[in-house]
Amino acid sequence: MITIIRYEILKVLRNKRFVFFTLVLPLVFLVVLNAFAKPEGDQGQYITYLAVFCTLFGTAGSGLNTLSTRVAKEKSYIGSIYAVTPYSPGKFIFVTAFVQLLLNVLIAAVIIVFGLAVFRLNIDGMLLKMELLAVYSSLYYIFIGLSLGFLLDVVSLQSLSFPLYMGFMAMNLTNDLGLHMPEFMAHIQKFFPGFYLNKAVGAISAGGNALQDIGMLTLNIAALLVVTLFVYRYKRSAIMG
Repeated sequence: MITIIRYEILKVLRNKRFVFFTLVLPLVFLVVLNAFAKPEGDQGQYITYLAVFCTLFGTAGSGLNTLSTRVAKEKSYIGSIYAVTPYSPGKFIFVTAFVQLLLNVLIAAVIIVFGLAVFRLNIDGMLLKMELLAVYSSLYYIFIGLSLGFLLDVVSLQSLSFPLYMGFMAMNLTNDLGLHMPEFMAHIQKFFPGFYLNKAVGAISAGGNALQDIGMLTLNIAALLVVTLFVYRYKRSAIMG
């Protein structure tokens, strides 16, 4: 199992799409948002929020763009492994999700180090709790990436992945970030993890209780896991060849 995980991590790190969508793009967002947005409150707290939000951007890209394309490319290979080894679909989903979580921890670490070096980001317990929540919420996008990879081919994903990525990110730009979203948009955002992540981050920052929002975030993730398993069963014959 450890050998498989190490191999999967190295394979992803060599992927240029992973580097662009999960490291380069979030850091660009961090620089641009810090340059053009004018926070009303404390600048240090604002940088903390930006770092967590950019971690969400990076980890979402890891699932929606990198993972989905990789699964689509390797579907036939995955099916051949199922046919000749005890490597089950459940184990594949578990290992893939675990590897992506480890990589998402790396993404969060890179953003924190960059924020510390460039913006003097304050690394404390509150920041680490927020970053941990952002990484946890990335499970939602990991399961979406698996589902998209099972459903679509590589060509379709290369055309759709970036618009999907930007669309999902728009669903995370909630009123809790100081924006003024239309009421209908605010209702739609309740079906996406960013809505509850932003509320939980705000509660932690204010010294409040974030358990209810974390619970709703967990329900979103669990629902996507069920969808992923359903999609796999639906596409199983195609995957198995």
